[in-house]
Amino acid sequence: MPFNSIVFCFLFLPLTILLYFLVPKKLKNLYLLLISILFYSYSGLFNTIILLFMVFYNYISVRKMDRLGKRRKYKLIEILIINLFVLCYFKYYYLLLSNLFQNVSFKEILLPLGMSFYIFTIVSYVLDVYHRKIESEKNFLSFSLYVLFFPKLIMGPIVRYQDFKKQQSQEFQPSLFHSGCKRFVLGLSMKVILADTFSKILASYEPASMLGSILILFLYSFQIYYDFAGYTNMALGLSNLFGFSFEENFDYPYLSKSVGEFFRRWHITLGKWFRDYVYIPLGGSRVSKPRLIMNLLIVWLLTGMWHGATFNFILWGLFLGMIIAFEKLLFSKIHGFRIIRTILTFFIISISWVFFFHSDINDITSILKNLINTHQLTDLSSLFLIQNNGIYLIIGLIGITPFVKNIGKRFQKGSNLLYHIFTSFFLLILLCLSTAYLISYSYQTFLYFNF
Repeated sequence: MPFNSIVFCFLFLPLTILLYFLVPKKLKNLYLLLISILFYSYSGLFNTIILLFMVFYNYISVRKMDRLGKRRKYKLIEILIINLFVLCYFKYYYLLLSNLFQNVSFKEILLPLGMSFYIFTIVSYVLDVYHRKIESEKNFLSFSLYVLFFPKLIMGPIVRYQDFKKQQSQEFQPSLFHSGCKRFVLGLSMKVILADTFSKILASYEPASMLGSILILFLYSFQIYYDFAGYTNMALGLSNLFGFSFEENFDYPYLSKSVGEFFRRWHITLGKWFRDYVYIPLGGSRVSKPRLIMNLLIVWLLTGMWHGATFNFILWGLFLGMIIAFEKLLFSKIHGFRIIRTILTFFIISISWVFFFHSDINDITSILKNLINTHQLTDLSSLFLIQNNGIYLIIGLIGITPFVKNIGKRFQKGSNLLYHIFTSFFLLILLCLSTAYLISYSYQTFLYFNF
């Protein structure tokens, strides 16, 4: 059930919150688990059966692994193979066979919603138990809720078990609940007002000049940021409503001074997952330069493949891996020129989104060629786009910076009561506008639902 739907916002969520406060404390975790299963069942019975099977299998297997001695390594290998096989089968089976045997027709298997995220969540738990960073969970209810907790189930953030476990069954915190309401409304507005608007603009626009391709880069950058960061704000806000506070997943990434820094501030929990469970075990940065390059390319190849098995995602991953390798080897000691480095990083990241959005190599080359098309600097459609949608572009630029947040902090210092009145009124307006957008326009899924 998508967060950005009328059914979720005005039926499922209010009823869920109301019943949560009526349920006795000792039954709250069970209630959240049942609600999470109900929430996920909206995606289909088959998907729900697969998810519940993976939860049950991993609970039993990890408990058994934790009781083994020297043979626990073999049990770990078995668990990892099962989890990754399930993910790879659903994610890559059709794409690989249809590309290898183009003259043969294969029935497409749809990837169960959120599988990439919940498999990575499970794998982090499995590896942490194996390395004895945590004990295996004896309580099946607690483990199930960790995997199935609906605010983070479909698109993250990818939460570590130790961070989730210590927050179960906490006392009600009014300040956290209030913060959750604000974050949810903010995330909803980012998605339905901004991300969906940029998506509609892109759907009806084909660049025919240098200016057109530059606009495409901006639109791609804005759409994916407001789509995914909007979802993350909604997920973190929902978690707050039920007493959970998880790690941030975005930290104004477009202000980064390098591509490496960008991905330490973008989809933070996924980046840390690859760092802790792939990059560091490969040797990390404490290796020779050739091995460092290899480690980075492996990590980014896997990151690209995690997003999809099509050639454009592999190109996307390798492109970023090479850029980050060059940064580490050649530009790591460069300081100063902050604004220039930030602009250059934004431009490189924006180019990478071209690979991310297009599977057709002809579309990719067409956009990139237009970036250096000095024979046609501008065209009428691009000028009309700026004229008709300039306000969204300006808001998009402001929103990727902490400008509004910093103004709010200064305003709060002056008059705390006035600040709360103003922010409450502003959020009410955002909620009304978001609702109007939801009613007026057709529903658009989140981009990361595809992964």
